[in-house]
Formats: sequence, structure tokens, C-alpha cells
Amino acid sequence: MQISDILEKLQSNHNLRTLTSLRREGLYVFHENHKMLNFAGNDYLNLADDTNLKQEFLSHIHSHNFFFSSSSSRSLSGNFEIYNMLESFLANFFTNKECLLFNSGYHLNVSCISALSNLPNTLFLADKLIHASMIDGLLCGNARFKRFAHNDMEELENLLESYANDYERIIILTEALFSMDGDFAHIKQIVKLKQSYQNVFLYVDEAHSVGAIGVDGLGLLKDMGIDYEIDFIIFTFGKAIASVGACVLCANEYKDFFINKARGLIYSTALPPINIAFSAFILSKILSFQKKRENLKKISHLFKSCLLSRGIESLGEAHIVSLIIGDNEKAIQFAKGLMERGFYAPAIREPSVPKGKERIRFSLNSDLKKEQILDLQKAILESIK
Repeated sequence: MQISDILEKLQSNHNLRTLTSLRREGLYVFHENHKMLNFAGNDYLNLADDTNLKQEFLSHIHSHNFFFSSSSSRSLSGNFEIYNMLESFLANFFTNKECLLFNSGYHLNVSCISALSNLPNTLFLADKLIHASMIDGLLCGNARFKRFAHNDMEELENLLESYANDYERIIILTEALFSMDGDFAHIKQIVKLKQSYQNVFLYVDEAHSVGAIGVDGLGLLKDMGIDYEIDFIIFTFGKAIASVGACVLCANEYKDFFINKARGLIYSTALPPINIAFSAFILSKILSFQKKRENLKKISHLFKSCLLSRGIESLGEAHIVSLIIGDNEKAIQFAKGLMERGFYAPAIREPSVPKGKERIRFSLNSDLKKEQILDLQKAILESIK
């Protein structure tokens, strides 16, 4: 099959992806001078647009972090002091854990899961809705894995009972807050299952919860007081933290293992020190953003209530809310209708979601106003008609 045939097939299935040129100003994006309220970003606390915050950072940044390239991998000459400072800072919040930085959540999950896949006699049990980066890690590492239905604790328990005696280690993969369905993992139940076995480990991605969830902003696991039970905690900085990069929090032995075996760390030029310094700057202020987190929770509840009051079914338990459309073409047309009414929420299609689960996903942020949510509700109703 030729590349042209592949592209033509994607086009005919209304599944051809293109890149839309946008300009962002505050809560809005502009496309060809058309102004739209942005519901497609993951800047949950709206920090990326905070001019005062950025100016404060730039006015205090030390000259030895003012580099726009590290020019090397961390294992060579790219390991600037700021990397170790941020790792130590984050590790101090957690019991018996060290921190290791990566260039992105995708780099991290592919590299770490692939490395863990090469440990002898290891089996992964993966929630069916885990992020593509985690799946790619399994595939790149030729891992042995089984998938269980989303948040199905009975199926997970049955898998553990079936395989626990056959493997040296079993690693459960899940997200804290799922990126597409917007619901929470049943973490306490998973921890309880883990406690019944000596060879079961938990790997939890907090990409969409760190910064946005918890009284201290350090994610769902910390807020629930069970972070010490989780063997691998993944933070990403490109969403609520308004920066770039990611980290894994794990035992020191695993940190050393990843430094030696995680190919995305070993063979990538490290992020520029200025980016690491900005992540450190935001995280040093993470406690002070509690009012924003409370506003985000209120806005999320308001939006869900607005939809429910009009009989509109939606997915999501927090700041990610989805309307299931179930068809590529219909989802695209629905998104276009919203755009015409001044709301930017592109269609989410397979393979990002399973076929038949195509949707419009709304990513909320803490600075949205009640009036804007009510206007969005009206636009949704008009698009449904």
C-alpha cells in the first residue's frame, strides 16, 4: 500500500489529522482572526498566560540557568545543577522516593516501561484506557502484558490471582485521572489488591492531576495519603505546571536502573536549563495556587451540572469532560459548530479513543467564569440541534 493510499483512506474515514495554526491570548485562541474560548488546552490553572508570574521568573533567574539549550545528554555534559536541585526538591515531598527528570511524559513512559519490560519474568497488567505512551512502552519493550477493562477491579483481581505465582514481578499500569474519560482510577482498591501480594508493583501516571488536584497540588496520590504505596509515580510538567518535561518518583534502586536503561534519557539532549528552572519556580509556588484549584473544582462541577440539567450525558469526574458522539464525521461537524459559536474544542477520534467512542473533550481551567460556562452550554445545545 502506498502512502497516498493510506492518507486517502484516512481522509475517506474522516480521520485525517492536520495541524491548525493558532494564536493564544489569555483564555482565547485565534484562528484566521476568529476568536474562540479555548477548551482544548491542559493549562488547568491558567498559569502559562500569567504575565506577572513569567516576569517574576525572568527577573530572578540566575545566569547559570539562562541557557536555551543543554547541548548534551545528562549523562555527558548536560547535567546542569538545576536538574539535581529540582529532583531533590520533589523527592523531599515523598517518603523513600527519589526523582528523575525526563524531557516529556511520552519520553518517560516509553523509556521506563520499556526498560522495566526487560526485567526477567515480569508481567504488566494494564488498564485498557492507559495513555498511548504507556502502550508504546509495552510494545517497544516487547513486554508480556494483559489488559483489564477500564477500572474493572474484579477483572484485575482475577488476573492477579491467575498470574501472581507465575511471575517474579507484576506491574499494574494506570492513570490517576484518565486523560480521555476524565474519571479517576480506583486507586485505593488497587492498593488493597497490591497489599495481598509481595511481587506486585504500581505504576501511576499523574499527568492530568499533578498541580490541579490536592490541597498541596502534588496530585491525587499525595492527597489521598497513599503515595508511599505507589512504586512509580509519574508527573508531567506540560499541563497544570505550565512548563515542559516530566519526572518519575521511585525507589533509589529504580532511579539508578533508569539512568542506565531508559533510552529516552540516555540518548536525548536534555531539556534547556531555563525550562527546568521554570518548572522548579512553579513547583516552589505550588501550595499558593490552592484557590485556583478550588475554582477549577467549582467550574468543573458547574459545567457537569449544566449538562445534566439539560439531559446531556457526559463523561468526567473532574476538569476533563467529554461528550460521546460516536462517529468521526459527526464529531468533526459538532466541533465546527462550536467553533462557529466561539468555542474551540476539536473532535477526538480514533486511535486516541476507541472506535465508536469519538467525542468532544472539554479541558477546563480555573479562570473560566460562570457566564462563559453558561454560554458554552447554550452553544452545545444549539450544536446538538
